[in-house]
This record gives sequence, structure tokens and C-alpha cells, in this order.
Amino acid sequence: MIRNRSRKLFAVLAPLVLLLVTLSGPSLAALSYDVVVAGGGAGGVGAAIAAARLGVRVALLEETDWLGGQMTAAAVSTMDDLSGNKTGIYGEFYGQVALHYFLKGKSVSTCYWDGGTMAFEPSVGRSILASMAAKASERASSGGRNGTLDIFYFSKITGVKREGPAVRKVTADLGGQKTEINCAVLIDATELGDVIPLVRARYRAGNSQSPNIGEEGRIQDITWLAVIKKYPGGIPPSLRISTPPPGYDRYAPAFRKIVAAGGNSFRDYPLKLPVDFATHNGYRGLPDSSNPESYNAATPEGWEAITKTGVNWANDYPGAEKWEGRSGLPVVYIEDLEFRRRADGEAIIKTLCFLYYIQHELGEPWSVADDEFLSPLPGELTRGILGDEYAEVLRRLPLIPYVRESRRIVGLETPTSAAVRRNSESYTDGREGREIPTALAIGGYILDLHGADEDEDLEAELGERASSIKTDMPRGPFQVPFGAFIPVEVDGFLPAEKNLSMSRLVSGALRLQPISMHTGQAAGTLAALAVLEDLPPRKIDPRLVQRHLLEAGSALSLCEYSDVPQDHPFWPGVQMANLYGWIPPEELPSSPSAKIDDIYNNKVVVARLFGRDKGVFGVDTPLTGQETEMLLRKAFEGEDSPLLLFPEGGTGGFVARKDFADALARALGYGPGGKEWPSRFADIEASSPLFGPVHYLAEKGILDRAAPGGVFLPDSFISRGAAADMVMRAVTIRKGEKQS
Repeated sequence: MIRNRSRKLFAVLAPLVLLLVTLSGPSLAALSYDVVVAGGGAGGVGAAIAAARLGVRVALLEETDWLGGQMTAAAVSTMDDLSGNKTGIYGEFYGQVALHYFLKGKSVSTCYWDGGTMAFEPSVGRSILASMAAKASERASSGGRNGTLDIFYFSKITGVKREGPAVRKVTADLGGQKTEINCAVLIDATELGDVIPLVRARYRAGNSQSPNIGEEGRIQDITWLAVIKKYPGGIPPSLRISTPPPGYDRYAPAFRKIVAAGGNSFRDYPLKLPVDFATHNGYRGLPDSSNPESYNAATPEGWEAITKTGVNWANDYPGAEKWEGRSGLPVVYIEDLEFRRRADGEAIIKTLCFLYYIQHELGEPWSVADDEFLSPLPGELTRGILGDEYAEVLRRLPLIPYVRESRRIVGLETPTSAAVRRNSESYTDGREGREIPTALAIGGYILDLHGADEDEDLEAELGERASSIKTDMPRGPFQVPFGAFIPVEVDGFLPAEKNLSMSRLVSGALRLQPISMHTGQAAGTLAALAVLEDLPPRKIDPRLVQRHLLEAGSALSLCEYSDVPQDHPFWPGVQMANLYGWIPPEELPSSPSAKIDDIYNNKVVVARLFGRDKGVFGVDTPLTGQETEMLLRKAFEGEDSPLLLFPEGGTGGFVARKDFADALARALGYGPGGKEWPSRFADIEASSPLFGPVHYLAEKGILDRAAPGGVFLPDSFISRGAAADMVMRAVTIRKGEKQS
């Protein structure tokens, strides 16, 4: 079940809520969970749901009472999804958002001046994520499993206890009650990586590395968004800002350079500043549940019809005004909580200044939406600076700022912009794949730093320069390797989103909502498997994690095949085969090269139209003897069991299913004699020499997809798809299962 720990100041009914929770919940003196997730943002929700679905006990601690982090509580509800990777838990969320608005007769393509985008109201995203978490908790405790997903709102981790390199316990503030929680794996999914120092893991902040953090180094701007909507009958008095907020005269000149009456329209591409107000609204346009009409961002007429949008353009902080003459914020924003509070307050005031600009200089009947947020947090951060006249507007602002940069662990691997560029060039212009075999997630975005993008702000030791932003810009989607999740020194601790091991430039492309949910799902899956295998996460075979991610529908290979869509039963095995190069495809994609953000590139559009963005695997083509020998050698290289070469390995002839099964069983260490199995296949007699190896494989689930129907068809040829699926299952047999 999901337990809400609420603070008294947040609602009149809070004392009653606390009483009900106290009466129904367990004692908070000490708790035990398999996995503790700190932070309920995109990565945290993805991690918690993924871990719970694997049947482990999960506690999710969230400092507010909203799930979703940057994409709901911070109101960045326009999905920055240039990779197009709508798979896994993010794909499920995407589908539920689309269904919600479809039933209302509304489009979700309301942002980025494009008809192929997706956006939602923050409150709708919050509700859908809460529903997904509740269902994951029900699933975790069903079917004889002992898993659970308990959510503790208004809660955070305050300390971490280690035994040697391993995390064993955390102390937490659960709604004002100090509690100890035993755990096997701790996941940091906070917006700023605030648990990393508590764990005493090495990390990067800005361009420096602990313990020598340079607090005057730079990180990206933050933004305190506002969800605003149109009030055709006039702005309610309580939502009108009648007097200029502090600092208005300092900010107004920059506002005028970005949005102006009579400014340019996006219909004149490329966009030139300043833009008109309709074009501004089309950037972060949102569906509007309070408006009976529908609209989308496919045309200028659609932008003009938008009645709800997010303010996130002119109000980056510090933005154009810079901080002490340099762009970005100082790293002290990450390290010092009191400095962070002051900067957040200033970011709120800048957003209020822009709202005043909209209402007075542009003369638009727009203000904060009265149907999204209702929180005292923005008011707490500006107490003593702003008067009561701003109270109702402040209450309608998002709960947290949009934070673009976090602490980042020092991991076993640290992806750089050059590595990302090379990886992203897979399959473009007729190239072969440059896949990362241990990939646990796929993302795709530009190297987008909001400030702090000069040589002095980047990590020279990682080869990063300001020029890298141009020379190493990704050409397509790219992968996140297993090693980016694993701290160099600490066991039982994993990052989940903006705090992975990576350079600052790479973090600019891996900070977005879709990839955060994908990396969160990967971290949660890895954490749960570490619990089930009773091993530190670093000791888990990446292939085991990949199999679970693939079977949960999360794409990991950069190559798509026209003959293996995602709903194909052999899709997971083919994805795995592609990652490790087990079986060469019959035809590679031949997509032309283009910048990832160039969505209007005609070469790319034509390639997709003619299917050149997809290859052909040959999923139903029989496997040859040569291909079989190569497959087994690559898949089992380095395994403890000695590999017996495939008898027909030197031939180009097709391989029978019986011969492939026999070779695969021997590769796993099968020997005749010993255990007796009940007969599963009508076409394999108990006296057949094939009976033992085939039933050995069946006992371990290796034939669940390749031979699920009670017949094995031993003399038929083994297809490439079936072989990939069987080998994927064979190399991911759980600990202790390889011997009969």
C-alpha cells in the first residue's frame, strides 16, 4: 500500500490525515526494506515501480506530496523526447497520458510548435504516476510474492550507515518522525544528488571532484516555472500582480528581447527573437482541462488557440543577468542548503517579474493557473521579501524549481561528449552499429547547457571543451552503459537520473524527463536483482539486468528492425543479440546523418518514409552452422563451463533445432545421466538421446518462447530469432541454476 506522511502546515485536514496514518500504519521506530529510493521524481518513480514489480520491498521517500519531480512538481510537463524512445515505464506513462486526453477529446501535441509532441497538465501527470505506483504495489504483493511499494511523502534521508564499502541502513525524517530503515540497496533519485555526500561516495559537482569541490565553479541556470492560463473574462483580482515585483527594472530589458508585442512568429523558420506571445505559448503549450475546446501545436492557428502553457524561457535564473559576471550558478547552490533557498527565492521573484511583464507590458489576460498547484512552499522561500499581495499567485506556483544539473557520482564509466557522439552515429549514412554492449537505457537530446558552457566551466581532464558542444553534438539516440550506474567505491548504492556518472556536457543531454525515467527503471531493476541474487549491484551480470529490462519492454539497442517490432515474441532476444553482435543482421538501417534536433530534415523524413531507418534482422531465416558457432562463441566466451564447439560449425548449411539445443545444453554444462524429467514434448521420446538436453533447457525456461506448445519440432531448422531468444535466456540463468 502507499502511505502518505503529511506535515501539519500543508492543509487544514493534515492532523486528521496524520491520525489516520498513525492508526493504520506500522510503528516508525525502525523499518526494513530491500530497496530505499530517495526522491519521487521521474527517475525515482521509475526505479521504485521497476523494483517493486520484481517482487522486492521498496520504500520511496519524497520531500513533497507530488510524484514526478521535474515533470510534474516543477511543471516541466512538455516531454523533451528527441530520441523517440517511448518504451518501458516511460512508454506506459506516455500511453496513459495520451489515453486520458483522448477520452477528453483533447490533443497532447500542444508544445514545441510541432504536431508530434506530447504534453500534459502537471496535476494529470501526478495522478497517473500515483496510479501506476499503486498498481505496482498491488502487483508486488500478489501471486505469492512478498514485495511492496510504500511511499512516504514529506520525507527525506538524513543519514546513511555503512559497513565497510556497503550501505546497510539509513536514517530518515518521515513526516517529522526520525526513523531508521534497514536496506540492501539505496537509490538516490533526488533532483540534486543530495544523498551522495551522505553515502560518502566520490562525486563531481560542476567541473570539480570531491573532496575538493570548487564552490565557485559553475552549474546550469535553474528555472522556477509557472503554469499560466488565459482568463478571457479578466484576470481574477487575487491573481493579478498590480505592482512590479522587486528587481523588475533589472529583468525587463531581457524580457523585451525575448517576447514582445508584434514579435516574430515561428512560422518564419528559423526562429528569431523576440517572438510574439502566441509563439511563446506554443513552446511549452499544455492541454487545458478547463477549456472545452481542443488545440494542438501543428499550426500557427493552434498556437494562438492555446489557453494554458508553461513559463520557461525568459525566466532562467540567473539567466542573462549572470552571476558575478559569469553565466550559470555557482556550485555552492548544490552544496549549501541556505544558499539554495535564497537562490530559489530569487528565481521565484524573476518569474513573478515576467508575469507582471505579460500582464502589463504585453497587456495579456493571463496569470497563474488556478487549477494546478496549491502549495505554501514558494511563499516560504520568499517570506520577508514579498508582501501579502503576492500570496495567492505564489500558492499557485510549482512546488520545486526546474534543476538542470546535479551532483554526479564518479563511476566505473564516465561517458563523455565524444563517446556519446560516436555511439549516436550508429547506423547513420550506412555505418555499422557502434552499440554499447552493456547499455541499460537509451536517451537522446542535444548537449544543452543553460549557462556555464565555457572552457573554464567544463572538465578538461575528460577532454571537454566549449567547442565540444558543436563538434560532439549527438547525431541520434545514444546509450547509457552499466558502468555509469556503479560508484567506484561504494556497494549497495545507485544513482537514478541526473546524478549518473558522466561529464557535464553529457549531463546536458541526459537530464530530461524521458531518459530520467528510463535510467530510473534501469537502476530499480538492477537494485532488485542485487537483492534477489544477494550480490552487490556491481557483481550483477549486465545481461541479466538487460533481459529484465527488455522483457519489461524497455528498448536498449539503437537498431530497429522492420521484421521485429516490439510486440514480436523474439524482440528481447534480438535486441540482446544486437547489443553483443551475436548474429549479424541481414540488412542494416541506412538512415542519413542529421542533427538530432533537426526534426524537419528532409533526408531523414524521406528515409523514414521508405523504411531506411530500420534494418532487417531475418528473424525467421534459418541459422547456418557458421552463424551458430559464432553465436555460441560470443555468448559463452569466458564462461566457467568449457564450450564444446558446434559440430557443424564449419558449414554454411542450416542447423536443425535438435542440434542447436544439444549444443546449447552442452555449452551450459549439461551431461547425460542424473536427473529425470517429466515429458514435455510429444515429438521427443524418453529413449531419444535428445530427451535429456531438450528437457534440461526446458526446465530452465530457455524454451519458453522457442517451444511453448508441447512439441519441439526437432528436425526443423532453428530460426535466427528463436536462437537469439534461447541464448539470451541461457546466458541470464540465475545464480546456481547452470548445473542440473
